[in-house]
Amino acid sequence: MGNWNLIVAFTNLLNAGLLGKLENWLLPLGIMLLIAWAMMRLANRKRKTGNILSASEQLERNRQARGMQGDLEQLMVEIEQLARRFSSQLDAKTVHLEQLIAEADERIKKLESLEGSATSAAKTDPTDAETAPPKVSAPPNEPEQPDDPLTESIYQLADSGLDAHKIATELGEHVGKVELILALRQSK
Repeated sequence: MGNWNLIVAFTNLLNAGLLGKLENWLLPLGIMLLIAWAMMRLANRKRKTGNILSASEQLERNRQARGMQGDLEQLMVEIEQLARRFSSQLDAKTVHLEQLIAEADERIKKLESLEGSATSAAKTDPTDAETAPPKVSAPPNEPEQPDDPLTESIYQLADSGLDAHKIATELGEHVGKVELILALRQSK
C-alpha cells in the first residue's frame, strides 16, 4: 500500500505542474529502480540457495568422505604391518650379530689360550726339551689348512688373486667377515 501512496503523490505533483521538467526523467528513473530492485532480489535468492546442496549431492559427498576414510584406514594398517615387519627383521639381525660377536669372543679366548700355552712351552728349560715330544710344524712353503670350509674357500679364492669384495660377492658373505679371515691368515 505504501508504494501506491508514493505513486499517487508523484502523479499529483505532475498534474500540478510542479515537476514538469522532471517528467522526462522520472519514467526512466522508475524503470531503473525497479530493475535494480529485481536484480538484488534474485541475487539474494541465489546466495541463499547456492549454499544448500541437493540430497543426491549430499549423499555423493558423504560416500566420497567414507571412501577416503576407508582408504586412509587401509593405508594405516599397511604402514603398521610394514613397521612390524621391519622391526622383526631388525630384531633377527640383532640376534645374529650378537651370535657372531659371541663366536668371535670365543675364538679370541681360544687364540689367547693357545698363545699362552705356546709361550709357556717355549720357556721350558733345556732338560725338559729332551723329554718333550718333538714339535711338528708345517713345511714353510705349504700353508696351514683350515678346518672351516668357509675359511678354506676364502683362502683358495684369495690365493687365486681375487680381492675381498669379489670373494664376499662370490660366497655371499659380508666383506668385513672376509677381510677379518684374510687378516687373521696374515697374522699367523
